[in-house]
Amino acid sequence: MTSDEKPLGLELFRKWTVEERHLYNPAGPDGDPLYEVLSSPSMIWEMEVTCTELASKALRGRNTTVGFHVDVKHVSPAKPGASIVTVARLVEKDGDKLTFEVEAREDGRLVGIGRHRRAVVDLPEFA
Repeated sequence: MTSDEKPLGLELFRKWTVEERHLYNPAGPDGDPLYEVLSSPSMIWEMEVTCTELASKALRGRNTTVGFHVDVKHVSPAKPGASIVTVARLVEKDGDKLTFEVEAREDGRLVGIGRHRRAVVDLPEFA
């Protein structure tokens, strides 16, 4: 399936929990755990995973997508154990380039928002 066959408006909600592997401590590695929060790279990774899952639902055959652009703002903290919902929406297609709006929320409170772009590619046959 090519990106031309993907309908705009596809949407995926993905729920996940802020775990130790997602954390950053602005007080440093030996800082008080009280200050641990969701790191921006972890939030962005979770957004990208959500976009990847959304794109894969519409792909057939040996196609997949690769990310090539991220433009995201991390607007509020999330503490360890927080339940986050990441939403991806397919908002634009240009040939094999897909653009997604993404956001992350904790109990409706915005944690992060932005756009992510992916390209549709064919997986090669391996012998």
